[in-house]
Amino acid sequence: MKKLFFAVCLLAFVGCDKGDEPNRLQPEMLTESFEAKIDGEYAYGFENDVVKCEYFYNDEYQYWGGFVQSKVFDTDAANGKYENQYAVYNTHAASGDSFLLYYYDNYSEPCDMVFSKTVMLETVKLNLSTYTYASITDEDINTFARKFDEGDFLKVVFTLMDDFERPVGEGVECYVVDYRDGKRFIADNWQEFRLGIMAYGRVRVTIETSDVGDYGANTPLYICMDDLKYVDMNGLMEE
Repeated sequence: MKKLFFAVCLLAFVGCDKGDEPNRLQPEMLTESFEAKIDGEYAYGFENDVVKCEYFYNDEYQYWGGFVQSKVFDTDAANGKYENQYAVYNTHAASGDSFLLYYYDNYSEPCDMVFSKTVMLETVKLNLSTYTYASITDEDINTFARKFDEGDFLKVVFTLMDDFERPVGEGVECYVVDYRDGKRFIADNWQEFRLGIMAYGRVRVTIETSDVGDYGANTPLYICMDDLKYVDMNGLMEE
């Protein structure tokens, strides 16, 4: 007789503490928090037995991209500047005391979420960084970006990649700012988005804005992520 067992994991930001009973007929929501370890504010990358969140860092130019762990919170838009790039526009993380900050740079090699086992990505909570929030709600103090108006948007796209790092499907679009068709939605708090992605390798995260100039995006392409919820599809058992 075959029975289907599965484990549902709620990551803060990512990870699954399997405990003594990793496969449950009535699964328990599990959380794992992470600690930022550099200067008490942020640390580069994150990795556990389920997923590796990639990053790169250029020591010569002190330039980075990809994922960092942060616990910097700031809801003062006046602090929305590059020097405050690790802050989320909130007073807390979605759960725990830290979150994952992603910076997307389409001029550099992409940084992905790399899964070591097959999981079904269900939902994720997204929030704007303070720097990005200030740029789209008022003139950027660095004069690169403009204030958003009718028709503007900022979206995060999650795309499954194959073994040759080619996209599988069109990806899942999460509009964190949507001023199209008379809407005035802005993720100035933790907002949950449905993913529904069967991930068995790389998932690429990209960010797109309607404010684009001659040299690419003007909007600072940062997004804050927490509470990624997934089902461990390797938790199938036969009895």
